[in-house]
Amino acid sequence: MIKRAIIFLFLLRFSFVFACDLPGHFDFDVSNSEEILYSGCYDAINLGPHITEYILTKERAEATGTKRPSVMFSQNRDNGTLQKLLNENGYSLPHHRDYTNSGYDRGHMAPNADFNDTYENAALTFFIANIWPQMPEVNRVEWLKTENETRRLASKYSEVRVIIIVDEFSDKKVGNISVPSCFKRRIYDLKTEELIYEIDVCQLRE
Repeated sequence: MIKRAIIFLFLLRFSFVFACDLPGHFDFDVSNSEEILYSGCYDAINLGPHITEYILTKERAEATGTKRPSVMFSQNRDNGTLQKLLNENGYSLPHHRDYTNSGYDRGHMAPNADFNDTYENAALTFFIANIWPQMPEVNRVEWLKTENETRRLASKYSEVRVIIIVDEFSDKKVGNISVPSCFKRRIYDLKTEELIYEIDVCQLRE
């Protein structure tokens, strides 16, 4: 099923075409003035991105000139489009403060370091719809390893398609936000659409 979707994605290049027709799930895009940086299927029931998808180029993977933005996670990095859609359907996005003192990190799915070519692009990853609660040792160690490997592969293959899937949850909550039990990363060579890397990073907390 994922393979077929990937082939269709190749045809439309930057369009997010994964089925997002589950109850309480909504498409979103985050763009600068020139391009869609990343796309997603937002899970308004568990309060995070069910699927996140973007293309990582060699140039962006190797960019080092931009410092990590000192910004909070906002509800309107997409100019408020997703929040408006959610409100129309009886849902709402969480807030940056909902994670405060929870014991969990605000874990990027599309990381700012993958959009390090400009400050604007990096800041656009600080979207509340782009994160899940991650244990610090997962976010800062295990998940970081997968991000570093993604950038290595982008340098090697020139362009890769990154797919992040979150569809398994523990019984833990951060406020009303579900805590994922696993994060699934899939990387495809953009030229051939061959799967070149896959890993599931799982977290448990007593």
